Amino acid sequence: MTALFRPANAEDISAIYKFTSKADSGLTTVPKTKQAVTEYVSESLDFLAHKPGANRLLFVAEREGKILGISGIIPRLGVDRPFYSFKRSRHARKASQLDLSVRYDTLQLTTDFDDYTELATIFIDPESRGSGAGRLLSIGRLGFIHAHRDRFEKDLMADIRGWVDEDGVSPFWKHLTSRFIQTNFDEADHHSAGDAAFIVELLPALPILMNLLPEAAANCAGKPHDLSAGAMNLLLSAGFQDTDLCDIFDGGPAIRCRTDRTLISQTVYQATGGGVAESECKYLHFTGEGKNFRAAIGAAYPGAEKAGREACDALGTITPLVALAQNRRG
Repeated sequence: MTALFRPANAEDISAIYKFTSKADSGLTTVPKTKQAVTEYVSESLDFLAHKPGANRLLFVAEREGKILGISGIIPRLGVDRPFYSFKRSRHARKASQLDLSVRYDTLQLTTDFDDYTELATIFIDPESRGSGAGRLLSIGRLGFIHAHRDRFEKDLMADIRGWVDEDGVSPFWKHLTSRFIQTNFDEADHHSAGDAAFIVELLPALPILMNLLPEAAANCAGKPHDLSAGAMNLLLSAGFQDTDLCDIFDGGPAIRCRTDRTLISQTVYQATGGGVAESECKYLHFTGEGKNFRAAIGAAYPGAEKAGREACDALGTITPLVALAQNRRG
């Protein structure tokens, strides 16, 4: 049966908590307590109801009533607090009198992503990994944004989890950030979700010279976690591009895309009917607004503006919006 992507509701809270409570501590944006899940769902419902102050959206993928995973959107970064990143710059110097030269990189604290929309939390129930839910949870958000374009910013970004070693330790945090924010990783990241003033108060205002760092830490700037590389590549195949910015805690890469330049927005069409059983590529089908938004992935035939039979059955319509859910990279 085809999996369905939709906004989370109050009836999903217990099912979400059942698998997010087991999430690794490094997945700091995943709500791990029932209270955190409840607050996330509540704020998401408030956003859908156009209540002021709500700035988080939570979605689920489900199949035959079972929740397969969650994903989120932050409609606008920088509303309650600045969104900090490290910006990597490359430098070259050459001695005027000697045959000597040097190249080095620096990291500088920045808020370049303020006023972006963030593709945030994504987590799949370990029992549902390999089911295809990851693509639906990720790309489904782009369908929602396209269907509600006036509620999101002109640019999108995604912060990808940074690389850790076989012991689960982030060399970037160990050898760089923790030297200035002298607490453990989880506590620092937890505090950053609230009043993030400590970040700009403690981290250097001047550029950090990366050639003074241990190689293990320097190599982690912009390097994704082994388990997050696939999610990053999926978004790159959907129109996102690499940047010279990385996470201030684990060095994970940040990627971005113009909202109107995603694969979904560039290939979308209104289906005039369903019935397609097979196709070479996967297509996102979506319909509805607000809390009634639904999406599914299936076959389609854009040349005749036709949608997939199974996706249409899941959505309950034969005239959904349809767009590519993968390109040749995906």
